[in-house]
Amino acid sequence: MVLETERLILRSWEESDAGSLYEYAKDERVGPAAGWLPHTGEQYSLKIIRTVLQVPETYAICLKSDNKAIGSISFMTFKSGHTKMAPDELEIGYWLAVPFWGQGIAPEAVRRMVRHAFEDLGVEALWCAYFDGNEKSRRVQEKCGFRYHHTKERYFVEATGEFRKEHVSKLTREEWIKMESYVIRPERKEDEREVENLIRESFWNVYRPGCSEHYVMHVLRDDPDFVKELDFVMELDGRLIGQNMFMRTVIEADGGRVIPVLTMGPICIAPELKRMGYGKKILDYSLEKAAAMGFGAVLFEGNIKFYGKSGFDYSRKFGIRYHDLPEGEDDSFFLCKELIPGYLDGVTGVYQTPAGYYVDDKDVEDFDKGFPPKVKLKLPGQLFD
Repeated sequence: MVLETERLILRSWEESDAGSLYEYAKDERVGPAAGWLPHTGEQYSLKIIRTVLQVPETYAICLKSDNKAIGSISFMTFKSGHTKMAPDELEIGYWLAVPFWGQGIAPEAVRRMVRHAFEDLGVEALWCAYFDGNEKSRRVQEKCGFRYHHTKERYFVEATGEFRKEHVSKLTREEWIKMESYVIRPERKEDEREVENLIRESFWNVYRPGCSEHYVMHVLRDDPDFVKELDFVMELDGRLIGQNMFMRTVIEADGGRVIPVLTMGPICIAPELKRMGYGKKILDYSLEKAAAMGFGAVLFEGNIKFYGKSGFDYSRKFGIRYHDLPEGEDDSFFLCKELIPGYLDGVTGVYQTPAGYYVDDKDVEDFDKGFPPKVKLKLPGQLFD
């Protein structure tokens, strides 16, 4: 069987994969973290393919662009897995080559395998584990809906001959169905207060003590540049858990032209549901709708580690500068995505943030009094006082 995602092909391992397997599995950062030793040569990798990887429900993780194996993902049964489980449950294991870390590839592969398990194989629950200290694997599991279940204080790792602490997580069919039953729809008038409270909960003490984003949303709805058709909420079991919205703005091109573009946000997910994939779902959905309306590009301020997974890149690569940023200052926060390929070809210039995003602190304070009291905290990493 071959499984596909937006970027990946999950397919059977072939002997011809021995070269790429050795290329990536010799890295000492990969195998030991997953409980196996680095590969010592291409012939060793070929042996592993023949004896370990060429079994049912074990897949090479490959990019669609070249079909080259860059990792592995598999299911283990109650007979072969690390965890005590029922016959109608499976354990999932995976590893990914170092050059592809931090690109969302592991969660993308795991989510596809999770769907395969529940839809095609009919399992009732999935288990997954990671060794203490492997925070990358922990985050992958959390993003895919797995929740901590228990810890094995002394798990014997046969390959390395040592005892290690192993943390075990679990995802049931019921939990997965609930995760997949979300709805993305336009915001309604009666949603507005709930959306503002959601934004407040999501941004509170993140960028500054307290937050202003909920008031910004309140103000922008009445702005003439607000795109009502691109104002979306995400609903799960009748509860609002996420939102995103867009504003019209412009690039003042160096040649004197004015280039219409969009900016975006606030965008948020309920705090307890972050890092589970919901944010990317509403982001990709709303970007698709913006493209369908004929908008050419979106520029905004965000983290490339997250938004890069949805096609954003640094705006400087498109020749676009942030309006009030001194030359030479760090502009890595300023991102761009073309919705129409080539829309910004030949364009250099300055992006203008819509005036509606600039709100008075006193107005924010007055508006915030209408919400339940929350404590403002000065925390490390905040951008503003």
